[in-house]
Amino acid sequence: MRANEISDTTVRPGLLARRLGTIVVTVLQALAVLAVSVALLPYVVVPVYMFHPLAPFGGASLFNPYAGIGPVWQRANFHAHSRAWAGITNGIQSPDEIRAAYLARGYNVIGISNYHQIARASGDNAFLPIYEHGFSIRKTHQLVIGARSVLAVDFPLWQTSQAKQYLLSELRDSTSLTVINHPYMRDGYGVQQLGELSGFDLLEVRSHWGDGSRWWDAVLTAGNPIWAIGNDDVHDISKPNEIGVVWTEVSAATNAPSAIVDALRHGRMYVVAAADSAPQPHLERVTVSGDTVTAQFDQTMRRIDVITDLGAVQQSTADAREVSYALRPADHYARIVATAASGTLYLNPVLRSSGSPTPWGVPAVRKLATVVTRLSATLIWLCAIFLLMPRLRSLVSGAQRTRALSTIAILVMALLPAIAAAQSSAATLPFRSGDYHEYDLKFGVLSVGSGSLSVSAPETLRGRDVVRLRFEINGGIPFYPLHDVMESWFDPVNLLSMRFTQELNEGSKHYHRFYDFYPDELIVLERGKPRAESVAQPLDDASFLFYVRALKLEVGQTLSFNRYFRPDANPVTIQVLRKESITVPAGTFNTIVVKPIIHTGGIFGEGGQAEVWFSDDSAHTLIQMKAKLSVGSLSLYLRPSRNAH
Repeated sequence: MRANEISDTTVRPGLLARRLGTIVVTVLQALAVLAVSVALLPYVVVPVYMFHPLAPFGGASLFNPYAGIGPVWQRANFHAHSRAWAGITNGIQSPDEIRAAYLARGYNVIGISNYHQIARASGDNAFLPIYEHGFSIRKTHQLVIGARSVLAVDFPLWQTSQAKQYLLSELRDSTSLTVINHPYMRDGYGVQQLGELSGFDLLEVRSHWGDGSRWWDAVLTAGNPIWAIGNDDVHDISKPNEIGVVWTEVSAATNAPSAIVDALRHGRMYVVAAADSAPQPHLERVTVSGDTVTAQFDQTMRRIDVITDLGAVQQSTADAREVSYALRPADHYARIVATAASGTLYLNPVLRSSGSPTPWGVPAVRKLATVVTRLSATLIWLCAIFLLMPRLRSLVSGAQRTRALSTIAILVMALLPAIAAAQSSAATLPFRSGDYHEYDLKFGVLSVGSGSLSVSAPETLRGRDVVRLRFEINGGIPFYPLHDVMESWFDPVNLLSMRFTQELNEGSKHYHRFYDFYPDELIVLERGKPRAESVAQPLDDASFLFYVRALKLEVGQTLSFNRYFRPDANPVTIQVLRKESITVPAGTFNTIVVKPIIHTGGIFGEGGQAEVWFSDDSAHTLIQMKAKLSVGSLSLYLRPSRNAH
């Protein structure tokens, strides 16, 4: 009897422990399956987009968003969190308490922007439906103004550029305006990445969390006309550093939602970062005359800065109520930041345009690449689920399991190169890996050699996917041999150069130069020399020709860029001269003729007479190039193609 009792007391705890262990393992497996599904399944719906090519603003005149503004301004905050979702999202007060606090401070527009929830304060007759989209751990969030519905989907763990573009595209269908929120928080949006994305309307340049001016300049430099707003992004109205410190002054006759949305859409507002307890300066007017922009304020400002492409401060004026700045040919926009003792005003830019500019729309989708990407995401998810669920594996014999896993692995490995190419290749570029063009080289009427342009297969340089662009000339005349090679390691996603080499052998002149560019640090390292200042999106002599091919060229345009890797050689100017039908050894082509000017020596220097003929189509193939030299002219003519494509 005693033995049986001992047996029962030992067996039952052991059985209980085993059952408890089974439950724990099952729960952990379920959580693992959930985590994998959350991380991977959203990518089953993500397309592969053809991002817009980056091109600076251009046009015959300047667009002034403040033209014709009236005397009435509406003080607005669009970003405030009330108590929601059982307190998980950090909002402390109720919508009514938030509205009362802002009314006491003289606000006319009070937006409640809870995460994935539209909330309304009682008595708000000018209600504007707003919510904040996004629950990703990297704070990749968007403010949805004039929301018609709430988009539930998000990518909480990690987001590629394609995933971010997908969310912006989905949001666009359910709202009046989409705002990129606090891009600086946890690197929610990369600076250059935001310059590539589209399908949004506004950027939250200031909040009580920080300043997003670098991101704004990246977007404007890319040529996307995005206006700025500022918000408190308050979670607790009892904290004085969160409420009444950043707002937007909107030029609208009333605070009706339609009037506010219309003003925001057309840039008729400016951002104020200040303490609302002190008297604030106000913008009186912004005028444009020719290429000169003038801004006037109602009180003397301590400092007024004029900022242009890449965030460069071109002019600073101290202790003044007014500032005037004449845009140079290299300036594609100019925005003004004015600082007084009580706060700072951020004005929307005046920019070059031929009409009323609109933000870039949602980019086109690459259909075949999308199928490959979605199929790959599905297969990877299925493989992960199969590995995480032992009961599913137990239904299949060992041999069958091995064959199934092998099949999935083979499919995934076969599709990985395709998905990588789909995600990283620059679909909008008019050239691709493997392109190769040959040219006849002539000095006057004499054939003196040949030339070639080529694009290599993708490779990796310092963590970036790049293609190698090569421009080579061989030939010469008696006693003057010629062999020049330029190579550029070009990032086709961000449209910038990472490395440049130049081997020159012309007569008795010989040199080999080697440069490494570090865009994030704004430096260039030339082998054998100390580090030197460079630009944020460097282009070199070889990549410059390829970059121009990606631009939209219209006769009469003069495009200027501060992107040549030597800052003192900027701006680089492109004059689009004419259209012309020409015949070369490769055949007869309709072309568009451009004249590049770089502030250096050589055939593209200011005193040079070089012209380039590109095919008048989306490929912009280099058909012909002519350069007048001091002793004659040098020309390249396209030969019949020997491309394998």
